[in-house]
Amino acid sequence: MELQIDKLSKRYRENIVLSKISLSLNGGEIYCLLGRNGAGKSTLINIIADLIDPDSGSVKIDNRPITESKHIIGLQSQFQQVIEELSAFEYLEFVGILYKVEKNELLRRTHSLLSFFFDQNEDIDASICSFSTGMKKKLAICSALIHKPKILLLDEPFANLDLPSAEKMCQLLKLYISLDRIIIISSHDLLYVDKVATHLGILVDGDLKFNDSLNEFKNNGTVQIETQLLRYLKPEEDISHLIFDII
Repeated sequence: MELQIDKLSKRYRENIVLSKISLSLNGGEIYCLLGRNGAGKSTLINIIADLIDPDSGSVKIDNRPITESKHIIGLQSQFQQVIEELSAFEYLEFVGILYKVEKNELLRRTHSLLSFFFDQNEDIDASICSFSTGMKKKLAICSALIHKPKILLLDEPFANLDLPSAEKMCQLLKLYISLDRIIIISSHDLLYVDKVATHLGILVDGDLKFNDSLNEFKNNGTVQIETQLLRYLKPEEDISHLIFDII
């Protein structure tokens, strides 16, 4: 499997969010997008999911347009809206029907996903409107996985998850990835990125400044991921003297 992104560009008014981004991802890769807030990470994920049209460029899966492959894509969006009148089970059943998951398979996967992500003290039979932010995040992740997508897109999946849930997420991702699947994650949580990523992309001012393996980024493990990332993201101007005015 191969995901091909060719000269992808997107701007909002005068703001260039993505500038001729090109990269190729292969099956078995967990690709983590890093960058400042507003760097274009979510925009790139939403273009891959075919929710946003690029101004130019293309996205293909195995040389086929993304529009022909939406059924093999699973998306957990940072701004995902769930149907809050439903229970968790009802919502996953609804999503599974949309993806035409066979009935018995849907029941089995719904039960397994909810049992894996949710603790016994979490009332998943209640309406989603009563869920905490973390519970809604876990449900969104479950809905992205319900149809066993070959392209899994996760936008800030670790945000609002407690430590046990984040560790479960890492465990699942490492087992879920295979040669016929690709996972793309945007995240600021470098602890978990370091645990799951095989490859990294760093977006700075609309450009892909780094695109290689995690091992290459960390110089074969001799440099910490946060130290290396700061070299790409820190401002050129030294403004540390302003701290003394603030404190």
